[in-house]
Formats: sequence, C-alpha cells, structure tokens
Amino acid sequence: MKRIAIICREDKASYRLKDIILRELKNDMIYDEEHPDLVISVGGDGTMLSCIHKYINQLDSVYFVGLHTGTLGFYTDYRKEEYMELIEGIKSDKGTVLERYLLKVHYGDKESLALNEVRIENNVHSLVLDVFIDEEHLETFRGNGLCVSTDSGSTAYNRSLGGAIIYPGVKLMQLSEIAGIHHNAYRSLDSSLILDDRHKICVHSLNFSNAILGIDNEVHELKDINQLEIEVSDKCARFIQFKPLSFIKRVKRAFIK
Repeated sequence: MKRIAIICREDKASYRLKDIILRELKNDMIYDEEHPDLVISVGGDGTMLSCIHKYINQLDSVYFVGLHTGTLGFYTDYRKEEYMELIEGIKSDKGTVLERYLLKVHYGDKESLALNEVRIENNVHSLVLDVFIDEEHLETFRGNGLCVSTDSGSTAYNRSLGGAIIYPGVKLMQLSEIAGIHHNAYRSLDSSLILDDRHKICVHSLNFSNAILGIDNEVHELKDINQLEIEVSDKCARFIQFKPLSFIKRVKRAFIK
C-alpha cells in the first residue's frame, strides 16, 4: 500500500493525531484522498461509517483501519495512545484482512449500501408494515419501526433493541423490532429473526408518511414509496489488522470490562 487518506472527527485531538500520522508516514506513503489504498479513520465508529460511505464505490480497492480518539469502538483496533503502533503496522505493510459484508436496500429507483444497519423509523405515529420473507408474508408489524442489521452492526443499534450479537464474518442479516405494539388486537414476532444471504426481506406500507430510512449514519426521506427490499450484498468493506485483536476482546472491553 502506497497511497493513504485520513478521515478524522472534527476535534482537536483527532486533528493533532492526523498531523502526527502524516508526518511519520510522509517518507513512506503518498497522501491521496481521491484514490487511496488505505483509509485511516481517526475518531469513533461514526467516523469509520463516514469513511465507508465516502469510498463506497471503491470498496474493491481500499482497505480500512481505525484509531479511536474517544471511548472504545468496534471498528478501531488502536486507542489514541497507541498511534505509534498503528504507524509501525502501516509501515510494515503486513496485516490480516477481515471482510465485513454490507446490506443492500432498494427503495423506489434508488439503491444504497449499509455496513451497520438499515432502519425504517417513525417517531410521529405508529407504522403499519407488512413484512415478507422471500415473498412469503411473515407479519403485519405495528410500532415505531424495524431495524435490519449486518453481523458487524449487531453490536450497534440492534443490540439496544435486544437483538443478538453476531460473530463477524458471517453473511447474514438480523431483523429486529423498534418499539412494537403488542396486545390483544395486534401481535408480531416480538423477537429478532436471523436470515442468511439466500433470503430477502421486503417491507410494504400504504403510508410511509413522516417515516425516515436510516442507512448507517445517513438519513433519507421516504416519499412516494410503498415498498423496500433489503438483502445481503456481495460487496464487503475490507478492514486490515496489523495486530491481533479478537472479537471476544472487543465485546468484553466495550460491554463488560
């Protein structure tokens, strides 16, 4: 890898580390924000999501690595005080690659990709959504919305909804409810549903009024649309690890220790 780009969170600590990394790598790398080989995220998981979407059309040729400048994150291997370890790892050009598969969502005439999740949400009034799995009706959901997450995104919003944490590297998606209504008149699954990459989720509604479509940290309006289709994409984001950091350690440091 010879060309790097650095995307950082807008705070003094992140900008300072960006300057240090650039200074340390100036004799070994070329800074190329248009067509990098390696993208370094300096910030948090939100910063990494921004990196992925910035280079969403170059995923086949780009690797990602993260330096965390806040609390610990799942997409970052290095704490802010470990920046020299990251620099040495980049100079060595020896690492292992973890492929994280994305979701693909079709809505209207548009198509987007998500690393963490796709969300259909409405905080104004309850949504009534007919959910189909491979054209077979599963349920009529009533509530605030639905979240479909990847294995990588299982530790994000999905976890706060009571969904399962999934070991990364598996091509699947998880459907979780957002504040479902459950009483004598209305019932839905009231549980997360995990599907492999052979399946497709289709969501119909007669009225998406005031609803939003969340694609990772991006938000889109749902106008003149009555159907969405979500499936596991063949596209993946490639994260490079210059030091071993197991998924179990990530889970433990984020949620337990």
